[in-house]
Amino acid sequence: MRHSNRNAGYLLRANLKQNLKFSLIWLVILIMMIASGAGKLEAAFAGGASGSKEIVKMLRAPGMAAMFGAMPKVDTYNTAIVFAGVMVVFMIILQALWVMPLMIRNTRGQEESGLLEMVRARNVGRTAAITAASLELLIDSAIMGILYFVSLAAVNMGGTDLYGDFLFSLGMVIANLLFGAIALLFAQLTNNTRTANMLSYMVLTAAYLVRLVTDIQHQNLTWLSPIGWFEKANFYTDNNVWALGLALLISILLAASATMIARNRDLGAGIIAERTGRAKAAGWLRSIPALLWRTERGLFAGWLIGAVVFGGVMGSVLGGVGDILKTNPLYRKILDVGQINTANQTMVLSFLGMYLGIFVALAVTAGVQVAFRLKRDDNLGYLSVIHAEKPTRTTISISYYCFGLLAGVFVLSAGLLALFFTGNTVLSHPLPLKYLGRLFAASVPAVISFIALGIALVGLWPRLSSLFWLYMGAGLIVQIFRGLFDLPKHAGNFTPFGWIANVPVENVDQTWLIVMVVSAIVLFILGIAGYRRQDLSL
Repeated sequence: MRHSNRNAGYLLRANLKQNLKFSLIWLVILIMMIASGAGKLEAAFAGGASGSKEIVKMLRAPGMAAMFGAMPKVDTYNTAIVFAGVMVVFMIILQALWVMPLMIRNTRGQEESGLLEMVRARNVGRTAAITAASLELLIDSAIMGILYFVSLAAVNMGGTDLYGDFLFSLGMVIANLLFGAIALLFAQLTNNTRTANMLSYMVLTAAYLVRLVTDIQHQNLTWLSPIGWFEKANFYTDNNVWALGLALLISILLAASATMIARNRDLGAGIIAERTGRAKAAGWLRSIPALLWRTERGLFAGWLIGAVVFGGVMGSVLGGVGDILKTNPLYRKILDVGQINTANQTMVLSFLGMYLGIFVALAVTAGVQVAFRLKRDDNLGYLSVIHAEKPTRTTISISYYCFGLLAGVFVLSAGLLALFFTGNTVLSHPLPLKYLGRLFAASVPAVISFIALGIALVGLWPRLSSLFWLYMGAGLIVQIFRGLFDLPKHAGNFTPFGWIANVPVENVDQTWLIVMVVSAIVLFILGIAGYRRQDLSL
């Protein structure tokens, strides 16, 4: 064992130094979410019993339970219980988006770039890379957990104690280990980072969707989702440590399996065999767009299927949203049937507006992933042969960028259509098609402007392109939690998420629509011009 892990410490120090900025940015985001969430909820509950009851009532609605998780069933709610009910699912997803690509980059990514082959030529063991990645995951997660605990102890929410804060922080650390171990395993099973990332995100998405469905209809089945294990811990109420023990045990088994595979496989190989291609490529693959379609069609199909499934699931809960007012005796006394139906429709439209930001984020992620392939393929040397042939740098960049834009628009369209028409099948009063038009009129320009920003970063400042995810993520978080945390009305206007916040209750503001279209065109042109001036493998 020691022989296989020779010089793992050297690789660990190299990884920590290389990933320092990336991990620091994520840690800052996560700590800000924890501290601000706890602080805002504590302020809301301190404002009086009526305000706290309204928050709990809103969070127990089916649409909110679908997004954030089911609230625990207790007689009296306090700040700590509501905090855990809101933040557990959301924080686990954010943390997974941090550690999963990090683990794949530190293992399969280093193999794919040829770096690990050079390192292994020295006195480095076969499993040193995966051991170093696992230790980095453990160190980063421990630092995160300590900062969580300190933040929660400083806020001192109502209904909490040091044991509850410690258990919540420990649960988030174990969640990091679980999804990091899943990524490590896929990095050993596959022979490229693209497939490893895709399979890891598929598991994360499946875990979220299973949790979503079971939280609304069959909460006893939430155990089927890895995310559900942490919900079942019931932080600040039952404090069920057995659920955390299950997650920790699975994490250890997954990490051990990944290590065993790494010890026995060849460098650069994977357990999952790729399908053998044709001996001679088809003639239609001579163009850059056709080649991109051939290499990215699996990723594109995965995003489309995921958007349709997610849209269908989210649409299926709209019926419960629309019936909230009908089950409220006070509203039934005050309003007649027509007024109740109108109020129901307004509430459904408000939930659609909240969901719209998530679908925009999904579409932007799909499109920007393709656009960012230009930088990655250039760095790995894949484009060297193409640059030596007839296609110009302008043709190559436009092909990548346009494919990214189309991927984003198609993923958005698939998700919104599934959301709208599935929702109409469960609503007692289906929504008119004009609201679907409003959704598209606002979201398509938003997606295009977001992707165009990513394109400009790839062309002008490729080394800073990772900051795009910070910008988009901050905008989405502010928009989702703006009402819950009582943020200013225009707090989200630093991104397109804030510009489309009132859709589909209202039409998108024409000024912001013009801003999005013009900025998208300008940024797209800047991205092309910037790539033309870049050196190869920048």
